[in-house]
Amino acid sequence: MDKIMEMVVENSNYILLSLGAIVIGVVLTFIVNFAANKLKFAKYLPGLALVFIGTISLFMVINKLFDPDSLDNLIVFVIGVSSGLVSLIFALIIGIATSDKNRYRKNVRNI
Repeated sequence: MDKIMEMVVENSNYILLSLGAIVIGVVLTFIVNFAANKLKFAKYLPGLALVFIGTISLFMVINKLFDPDSLDNLIVFVIGVSSGLVSLIFALIIGIATSDKNRYRKNVRNI
């Protein structure tokens, strides 16, 4: 347990950076959803952009993947893809919650 706490304390900057990117992605998705209310696909754009940025940063260092100098790009990859996926899942939840379909049909019988 002490080793885990030591690792968390050593890498607290990366943890805070990851949480900040996730919060920014979710807030940006929420704002885009209300700004472009008629466009159903617009709420997915922030998540797709974050995943794209993360993927591009991975492809920049794919030839020197195990080089210690490419660690910053790998961190951008992990943070970008993880916050992008969280943003995409949040956009999907918003889409399901605001759908116009009535889940429960009324039982209308003419007696």
